[in-house]
Amino acid sequence: MVETAGEPEELPPVDSWINKVDFRSTAEVKIPERLVDQVIGQERAVEVIRKAAEQKRHVMLIGDPGTGKSMLARAMTELLPRDDLQDIIVYHNPEDPNEPKIRVVPAGKGREIVNAQKAEAMQRREQKASMVMTIVFFIIGLSVILSYQWGAPEPSFRTDAPNIILFGILVAAIIYIATRYTGHRQENLMVPKLLVSHTADEMPPFIDATGSHAGALLGDVKHDPFQSGGLETPAHERVESGAIHKAHKGVLFVDEINVLRMESQQSLLTAMQEKKFSIVGQSERSSGAMVKTEAVPCDFILVAAGNLDAVQGMHPALRSRIRGYGYEIYMKATMLDTEDNRLKLVRFVAQEVSKDRKIPHFDRTAVLEILREAQRRAGRRGQLTLRLRELGGLIRVAGDIAQEEGTPLVTAKHVLNA
Repeated sequence: MVETAGEPEELPPVDSWINKVDFRSTAEVKIPERLVDQVIGQERAVEVIRKAAEQKRHVMLIGDPGTGKSMLARAMTELLPRDDLQDIIVYHNPEDPNEPKIRVVPAGKGREIVNAQKAEAMQRREQKASMVMTIVFFIIGLSVILSYQWGAPEPSFRTDAPNIILFGILVAAIIYIATRYTGHRQENLMVPKLLVSHTADEMPPFIDATGSHAGALLGDVKHDPFQSGGLETPAHERVESGAIHKAHKGVLFVDEINVLRMESQQSLLTAMQEKKFSIVGQSERSSGAMVKTEAVPCDFILVAAGNLDAVQGMHPALRSRIRGYGYEIYMKATMLDTEDNRLKLVRFVAQEVSKDRKIPHFDRTAVLEILREAQRRAGRRGQLTLRLRELGGLIRVAGDIAQEEGTPLVTAKHVLNA
C-alpha cells in the first residue's frame, strides 16, 4: 500500500485486524535473507544506502537511538563487491628500520606469503642450530684431545691440563650464546607481519569504531622495552593496524562521532581524502613514536551516526566532506499505521526471535500486544514507533518469561508481564 502525506488509511483496530492475518505463530513468518531487506520502516534510508554502496559514497545517519542506524551500516557490507578485498603486509626496511615497508596483495595471499616466510625462516634457524652445535662439539672434543700428553710410553691424562678443557668449554659457550640471539634477530627481520587479512570469499569488513581512541582508530606502534643490545623487537613487528585500515574496501561505522577528539576527526578526514594513512606511534613517551610506516591503504566507506547534538559537535570539515561527497539521512522515529507497516512489525517480531535463538516464537495474541505497544510508544494517533531497539527489549523479556515457564510459545500474558 502507498503511504500518503495526509491522513493515514482507516484500518480496523489491531485486535480485530490480527485475526485476518494468516499465521498462527511467528515461526510461519518468512524472514528475508539479506540484512538490508530486514530494515523496518526506513525505506528512504535503505534506498540511499543502496546508492551509496554502489557509488562508494560516505553516509551520515541522523536520528534517535534505536532507529536502526547500526543495522543500516552493517547491511551496507552486503551490497559491496567481494572481489576487491586486499591483504596488507608490513616488511622490515633495511635502509631505515623505523620506516617499515607496506605491500598490498589480493585477499588470501597475505597469509600464504607470511606462512611461507615463517617456514623458510624456521628452516634456516634449524640449519644454523645444527651447524652451531657441530662447531660446539668439535671445539669441546678438540680441547679434550689437546689435554692429553703423549710423552709417556702409554698415553695418559695429566691432571695439570684440565684448563685446556675449561677453555674449550668457555669458547664453545660464547659461540653458542652469540649465534643464538644474533641468528634469531636476523631471522625475525626477514619474516613480514600480516596487518590485515581476509579470505578469498569473505564479505567486505564492517568495523565498528565507536568511541575508539586514536591508536585503535588510526593504528599504533607498540613500545619496545628492550631497544638495544640485540634484544629489541623489529619495528615492523610492533606495528598494529587501526580501524581505518581494517575497514579497507569495507565499511567503517562510528556512532556518536562527536565523542572522537578533534585531532582524531581531522586525521579521519585526511584518511578519507587520501585513501591511505601511515601508522605511527601515538604515545610521545613510547619508543614507537619514532616509527612511521609507509602509507597504508584505507579506502573505506564512512558511515557516521548520531543525533542532532552529535552532528553539531562534529569537525566542520569532516561533516562538509560527508555532505559534499556523500549523503545525509534523517532517520524516521515513527511510521504510518498502515496494513503494510503492521505486517512489517509482525515480521520484526519473527526477526528478533530468530536473532536471539533462545526464546520461543510468539503466538497471535502476543504479536497483538506488541502491535499495541508500538502504537502506544509512537505517542501519536495513526502512527507506529520505529524505536525498535526498545521494542526488541520487550520481545526478549517476554520470551525469557515464557522460556522460564517452559511454554512452547510466547502468549499475551508473557508480554503483559514483561
